[in-house]
Amino acid sequence: MIFTALRTGARSSLQRAAPRVRNASSGPGIPPNFLNNWYNTFGKSNAAYITWIVAGVLVAEGITGFGIDSLWSSVNHGRTYETVDWSKFIVEDDDDDDDDDDDDDDEDEEEEDDDDEE
Repeated sequence: MIFTALRTGARSSLQRAAPRVRNASSGPGIPPNFLNNWYNTFGKSNAAYITWIVAGVLVAEGITGFGIDSLWSSVNHGRTYETVDWSKFIVEDDDDDDDDDDDDDDEDEEEEDDDDEE
């Protein structure tokens, strides 16, 4: 009983000595109706709360991934496969070279046929 009285007296003196801080936020805060609705929807059951967390992580990952990919593409524009101007690397191909190669192939086949007959 003595300890209870001492503890109560110490607690009340500490409360009087501590400065009262009204609200540390600088803005109006989140409206109580919104918080109440959120709690009734997601906060009352573990399954709903875990769904809220998983959905939040997936949405945040999507936004972050899109932002990082956009930043990477803008910094490396012209250096990646998708952004290289491939028209600069077109080589004019002579059709004569293809004909010569075909003729050489035909001659090789004729020589092989002659060797087989012997």
